[in-house]
Amino acid sequence: MKNDTEFYVGYLPAPPGLRRFLPRLVAVLGGLAVAVAAALAGGQHAFEKSTFEFQDYRNFHGVLLERPYPMLAIAGQGIPWILVATGKHGAAEMVRGLDGRDVDLRGSRIYRGGDHMIELLPQSVHPTGAGVPHETIELGEVRLQGEIVDSKCYLGVMNPGSGKVHRDCAARCISGGIPPALLVRDAAGRAMTVLLANDEGAPMGSGIQSMVAEPIAVTGRLSRIGGRLTLRANPAGIHRGVE
Repeated sequence: MKNDTEFYVGYLPAPPGLRRFLPRLVAVLGGLAVAVAAALAGGQHAFEKSTFEFQDYRNFHGVLLERPYPMLAIAGQGIPWILVATGKHGAAEMVRGLDGRDVDLRGSRIYRGGDHMIELLPQSVHPTGAGVPHETIELGEVRLQGEIVDSKCYLGVMNPGSGKVHRDCAARCISGGIPPALLVRDAAGRAMTVLLANDEGAPMGSGIQSMVAEPIAVTGRLSRIGGRLTLRANPAGIHRGVE
């Protein structure tokens, strides 16, 4: 009985039917690979725009707010701009004793959307006058859900500056005095940050680094300090998981 099935032997030339079939198979598989790659690339979310004007130093003038974290209220520029030192360090020692004073300072801008920060140039902060006391508006007790981020990286020094890929960096920044913030989103997915302080309105300090990049819920008292939202909470009021 005649058997017309072609059989390929590695050391012999490929049978005619197999030679005709293989190019078509390779073309189909190549097309599928391109389609899958395009679908995966198209499904990726672009990083949100953020900027660090590294070593592009500018002069700034405003009223300095020392607690819970150093900030500069600049006339006509919206909410106070957070102040930090170079590297993974906060600016508390650079501005100590200047709360409520008019100051001139110099540094580099860091910003995301309408939220700004200044990385201070060492020894550039100089008081110029008495200033105007800042206003604190109490908004009551709230429970917010989100993710703890270090405000410096999130606002522009790193991108992405949130999520599990940024966990170790954020923990070190917060340990060094960078203000921690709770990244929250509204029902439409719009993101905003709320500074986290302890229940006495002082820096949160250590104890929250292990919760960075985790879904958490925080119960505390919300206030506007100079216009910027701050959540005062006891570390015992911070819990993993969201409802």
